Amino acid sequence: MKFGQNEWRKTAAAFLAVLLLLALALPGGTGRASAASAAAGTGIVLDGRALSGAEVITVGGTAMVPIRIVSEQLGYSVGWNKASGRITIGSSASSLVLTVGSLTAESGTGSLTLLQAPFLRANTTYVPLRFVGSQMGLNVKWNQASHTVYLQSQAEEAVPSNPTVPAVPAAPAAPQTPVDPGTSAPAPSAPAAASIDSISFSDNRLTISAGAAVTPTGTVLKNPDRIVVDLPNAAFGTNLLQGGELRLGQVVTVPVADSLAVKQVRYSLFSQSPSTVRVVIDLNRSVGYNLYTQGSLVFADLNDNGEAPPVGANGKKIVVIDPGHGDHDSGGVGITGVKEKDVVLRTGLKVAELLKQEPDIDLIMTRSDDTFVTLDGRAQIANNANADLYLSIHANIATPSAVGTETYYADAARSKSLSDIIQEHVQAATGFRDRGSKQANYLVIRKTTMPAALVEIGFLSNSEEERLMTQDDFQQKVAEAIVAGIKEYLELN
Repeated sequence: MKFGQNEWRKTAAAFLAVLLLLALALPGGTGRASAASAAAGTGIVLDGRALSGAEVITVGGTAMVPIRIVSEQLGYSVGWNKASGRITIGSSASSLVLTVGSLTAESGTGSLTLLQAPFLRANTTYVPLRFVGSQMGLNVKWNQASHTVYLQSQAEEAVPSNPTVPAVPAAPAAPQTPVDPGTSAPAPSAPAAASIDSISFSDNRLTISAGAAVTPTGTVLKNPDRIVVDLPNAAFGTNLLQGGELRLGQVVTVPVADSLAVKQVRYSLFSQSPSTVRVVIDLNRSVGYNLYTQGSLVFADLNDNGEAPPVGANGKKIVVIDPGHGDHDSGGVGITGVKEKDVVLRTGLKVAELLKQEPDIDLIMTRSDDTFVTLDGRAQIANNANADLYLSIHANIATPSAVGTETYYADAARSKSLSDIIQEHVQAATGFRDRGSKQANYLVIRKTTMPAALVEIGFLSNSEEERLMTQDDFQQKVAEAIVAGIKEYLELN
């Protein structure tokens, strides 16, 4: 019995997820592990990405792949009944039910027989490659020269020649629909028109900063739900290269912890001709979005099911919060090894959570994870957004005896008042020595065109101040003070 195409995709992802559950939560397995032999040197490439720790083995001439490694790339809801040994995957309309120790799976439209029972070996669950290919909608190709298995989840991918898998027929090609990062066809390089300098997600909004204006296209995909944003004639700027070149199809994941609708954000170089950057928003549920540009910024706004007006509309104030440093730039390092980039990011995210609750403020974060944005890029984000206020958050380093909170401005006429207010609120919250509001020529507050300030919460080089700045309740107290200062300056109290 055959399912419809969409039902198969959902069932495929669901089955992958439950096998991961079996590997992690259930004792034992039902395969003949003793009869399994490893195919030495064999690798697995899923959607253009080499999977670390992957191993292909054979059982009685049947190729088996580690489903845990594959399933970690996907995700689906799974229900587990320990008493009956039954696992239910997916929604009631297209659920799949498996029973531990059985080769038969039940679906809403009939039963499904597995060709080989999965088994556990070295804490890894293996599944027949034939099942992965023919029943899960994955294209399966084998390259004898490189001893590599290529798995493709949505559309056929160009791989090296000799694409056959012994005893495992390749699945029919999936429909030619937009696909996830990591799915791409290598082509001759072409010069990119714009660099993509930062990608962040905050206030239920994806923000992409480019070095020049770009024209994005958006697509909604199902099973699982996700939003795909393509940026043609664009390539990654140096700050998004993660310490090295991002190869075609290599995927970087940005975790999202503050959204009910969004699971994570991923990005990759999708094509080289023309050079195209692809960003995918993985969703927990279907949601609408509004894709638009503002200068060289690209926004994908999920607020109000995609019906929220653009940033700054309806008289809202645009506030840019900039947690300093990130990725390879740790900033200062405290006496116990605490990194400035981590302290200010955690504090900045707490500020963001509070600002999201303000109906008269639209928030933009220069970074929402451990990525790096250049100093010019940070100022550019604020300027392109026509922000009403910019605040950069930092922590100080000096001698062990240095203590206190201080705030800086560059242009007195434009920013001194903001700096004074932030200093007053944050210093009262820290209880550290008041080092004052003072002038400095820091690039991020000099090149921004709106009121801008840079706050140094305290000194990581001082043992007591370092200890306090790593504590959640202290960070929350500072965040509340920053928001109070922002609201006072913008006269929103």
